[in-house]
Amino acid sequence: MATNTQKPVALVTGGGSGIGRATAVRFAELGYSCVVADIDEQSAKETLGMLQTPGIAVQVDVSKATSVEAMVTAAVQRFGRIDCAFNGAGTDGSYAKIADHPEEEFDRIMSLNAKGVWLCLKYEIAQMLQQEPVVSDPARWADKPDVCRFCGMRGSIVNASSIAGLVGLEYNSPYCASKWAVLGITETAAAEYAKDGIRVNAVCPAATDTPMLDRAKEKFPPAIRVQADPERFPFGRIAAPEEIAEAVCWLCSDACPFTTGEHLKITGGL
Repeated sequence: MATNTQKPVALVTGGGSGIGRATAVRFAELGYSCVVADIDEQSAKETLGMLQTPGIAVQVDVSKATSVEAMVTAAVQRFGRIDCAFNGAGTDGSYAKIADHPEEEFDRIMSLNAKGVWLCLKYEIAQMLQQEPVVSDPARWADKPDVCRFCGMRGSIVNASSIAGLVGLEYNSPYCASKWAVLGITETAAAEYAKDGIRVNAVCPAATDTPMLDRAKEKFPPAIRVQADPERFPFGRIAAPEEIAEAVCWLCSDACPFTTGEHLKITGGL
């Protein structure tokens, strides 16, 4: 058991743009050292240049075990441990009804969005299990010895699901399947590792102002273009990536030590 006297370490996949970039920036603002991972190494390096704390940029293909294992190894070699991880890497894919969707497109999206999260969890959790539990603020929990943050935490992980993991969306069956799968994987991992001091949660954003959404809108069939219409949302706008990043960092923080196996719906009132 140890008290955390050095900067905590956060690993962010998909950190080269959008929600991943915003999350890495926010972790750094909160004092975390950051591992920024993306399939586009140059974009990860650009994010790294925005951070106020030490960090490294790592190229990763989350659909490949060897690449994910190498990412975790690089993080540990540089910083010694991983306290938090946001598994944000993913893709949207193409848009068609089920009868018209190519089988290979289903396999590709599931490999990145679902298997990718599973692989990241596999290697992140394996590393966290080797780490000594950390008590970040012993005085805060001294009168509550059963609170898990007092007992010590080995790590906290947040996975990127989506509103598409909560409801079916037309023309989007592979993406929906992948994001529903993320929630099942999240709840399973949370149940398996809670007693080891590892929390696992998920965020489920609706339309968010990211490059991925911009690319997706160019492919939207007319029937689903309303999904990203700001007027559809009670606020009259879609989410900013920084708003999702705040939720991720909160789920990784000491503020919710009893929260695991949960998904946080962030849909602006939809």
